[in-house]
Amino acid sequence: MDDHGTYVSVAERLLAGDRLYVDVWDNKDPFFYYVLALGRLVSPLSDYAVEVLWVLIACASTWFLSRATGAGRRRALLLSGLVPLVLTGTAYVPGMTHLPGVALSLAAIAAGARRRWVLGGALIGLLVLTKLVMTPIAVVGMVVCLWHHRSRSGALRVVVAMSVAVGAGAVLLASRGELSGWIDNFRANVVYSDGEIFSSRYGGPVGHLLRAFPEGLPRTALVTVVALVAVLLATWPVVRDDRAGRRTVESRTDLPASVSWTLVVSTLVAAGLVLAVTATWPHHGEALGVPAVLALVLVGATSQQVTPPTRAVTSPRSGPVRGLALLAVTAYALGGALHPTFYLQSARGLPDTVRALEEVPPTTALVAGSPITTYARAGSNDTTAHAVGLGDVRLACPRFHQYPIEPATILDLTAACLPRADAIIVDESVRPEAGEPAWNAYVARVRTLVATGYDCVPTTGSEVCFRRAG
Repeated sequence: MDDHGTYVSVAERLLAGDRLYVDVWDNKDPFFYYVLALGRLVSPLSDYAVEVLWVLIACASTWFLSRATGAGRRRALLLSGLVPLVLTGTAYVPGMTHLPGVALSLAAIAAGARRRWVLGGALIGLLVLTKLVMTPIAVVGMVVCLWHHRSRSGALRVVVAMSVAVGAGAVLLASRGELSGWIDNFRANVVYSDGEIFSSRYGGPVGHLLRAFPEGLPRTALVTVVALVAVLLATWPVVRDDRAGRRTVESRTDLPASVSWTLVVSTLVAAGLVLAVTATWPHHGEALGVPAVLALVLVGATSQQVTPPTRAVTSPRSGPVRGLALLAVTAYALGGALHPTFYLQSARGLPDTVRALEEVPPTTALVAGSPITTYARAGSNDTTAHAVGLGDVRLACPRFHQYPIEPATILDLTAACLPRADAIIVDESVRPEAGEPAWNAYVARVRTLVATGYDCVPTTGSEVCFRRAG
C-alpha cells in the first residue's frame, strides 16, 4: 500500500474516535481523510470506490468543459472517456492525495466556464480543505473564466462562496478540536518540503522540480510537459484566427478556443510554480493533470474548427476513426506515454491489492487479541495499514510513523511517548541509517526501551512488543 497504508490507518483511527492532528497525526489536509473514513464505514474496498469517484468527477468536469467549447454530446462523451488515460499515466500513484486535488480543480474551472460562480467558489473552498497546495491552480483557472466573462459580480460570488465553504470547514474542525492542529500543519509541511531531502546545488525551486522530474526514472511527468507544449503550439493557428475575429461561431460558446488555450497556459504555469515550491516526489507531477485535461479539451475543440489551409490539428472530417485516433494519442501523450507493460502489471496485481485491503495485518491480530488498552507504533511507512481492526485499543502516541529526515525534536517527542503504551509495534525500518545521527539516536532509544521493558513477538516485517508484567 505504501503511503496509502498510512492514510488508511489515519482513517481507521478517525473511525475509532481519534481527532486528526491531536490523537493521530499525518501531514495531509482534513477532508481527504474524512472522505476516506466515510468510505471505510461501508467497506475496506470503498478505497477503490473513492478513487473511482475522483476520476468520475474529473470526467464529468471534462464533459461540461467540452460542452462549453461547443462540442457535441458525442465528442464531449468521447473526451470524458479519455480522461482516465490522462490521469492514470506516468505520475499517477493510486490512493494518493493529488487525484482529489485534480478532480476538484477541474470541477471548479468547469463551473467557472459555465458561469456557475457560487458552485465554483464552493468547490475551491472544498479544495482548500482537501488538497491545499493545488488551490492556486484552480484559482488561476477561475480568474481566466472571470476575465473572459467580464463578471465582477461573479468574482464577488466566487470569493463569498469560497469563504463560506472554508469557514464551514473551519467550524467543523474547531468543533472537533482539530483546527489549530491543521493550521500548525501548514508550518510542518513547509519544513518538510524544504528539508534536507530537497538539498540541491541548483537551489530550492530547481531542486524541487528535479524531485518531480528525476533524471533516469521511467515514470515521470516530463513527457506530459512536452505533450502540453506540443498541444499549445499545434493549436495556436486556430487560437490566432479566433483572436483575429475570424471564427464568429465561437462567440456563441462559453469557452472559445482562445480562452481554452489561455486556460491551458495559465494552469500549466500555476502547476509549475506549485511544483517548484512543494514538489518532493515524482508522483507530485500529478498536479499537471489539470492543464493536461484542459489541453485534451482544447484539442477536442480546435480539431472541429480547423479548415484548409490551416491544419493545426487533423479535422474530424477526414474520418471519425482518424479523429478518434488523434484524441486517443493526445490523451496517451498527455498522460505521460506510460509503457503498456505498467498497465498490464497493475491489472495482474489487482487481485493481490484487493486481498491486501481485506486482510487483517498480522500485527493487528496480536495486538487486538491481547488484554491491553493502549498501543504505539515505531517505524516508517505504514505499508500494511496497521490500525485496521484496532478501533478498541487507544493509540498512545499520535505520530505512528517516523522517518530519518524528521527533526530531532519530533523524534524525541515520540521516543518520550512510547513508554506510555502497553504494546509497541516496532517496524523493521527502525534501524540505523548512515549520516542520520538524530534518527540513529531515536533507533537506539526504541531498541533499548523494548529490550529492557517489553517482550517482543516477531511478525512479518515487524515485531509486537508487550510490556512486561510487574
